[in-house]
Amino acid sequence: MRYYPLLLDLSGIECLVIGAGEVGLRKIKGLLQCQPKKVTAVDSAPPSPELTALLATQDNFSYEQRPFADTDLDRARLVFACTSNRAVNAAIGQACIKRGILCNMTDAPEAGNFVLPASITRGDLTISISTSGASPALARVIRQDLEKRYGPEYEIMTRLLAEIRAGLLALGRGSDENREFFRELAASALPELIRTNNRQACLELLQAVLPTDLHTRIGEWCDDCFPTF
Repeated sequence: MRYYPLLLDLSGIECLVIGAGEVGLRKIKGLLQCQPKKVTAVDSAPPSPELTALLATQDNFSYEQRPFADTDLDRARLVFACTSNRAVNAAIGQACIKRGILCNMTDAPEAGNFVLPASITRGDLTISISTSGASPALARVIRQDLEKRYGPEYEIMTRLLAEIRAGLLALGRGSDENREFFRELAASALPELIRTNNRQACLELLQAVLPTDLHTRIGEWCDDCFPTF
């Protein structure tokens, strides 16, 4: 099966996690990091200390100690079936598919209608790797390689490029001209300069690449991205 790669904005979406054990807890934490409209967890067991802590700090998270019911799907748009019972997970998946709801089956990914890729996050930069369920182990190995290749400096670089992009677009130049600026910056030595805390070299690089109209802002951008300097 070929999956369609997608990054999803959860801000207006109600999410449901059925089963709040070790796997379910990971799903809940991952969802809450993306600030969804609401996350509801359903499980027959009492909430663990970690879940209790989340309930105390996350206004958009609720926990219901009871078995799953079909009515739980009435408002959910994104569902994770994480119980330890394969039959229950299968029933949840079938119910979701009938309703046109996105469902991830943790014990049988091919039975749901979406899978989660292995991924790394550096601020606004997200890199995802998927083998479409063929070999999660291979996806993990590739992810580990990418974690070494794309270190914390890429979070700073992404933030810096976002500020520069806004500044360039505000100048009202043509898209072709802006595209050349963006490409040159993306392919530049900025990651290495950031990694080695070489602020002066960053300043010089940006001055060499960017139009003079933006030179007065380069110091400000670097200050925002290198707060320790």
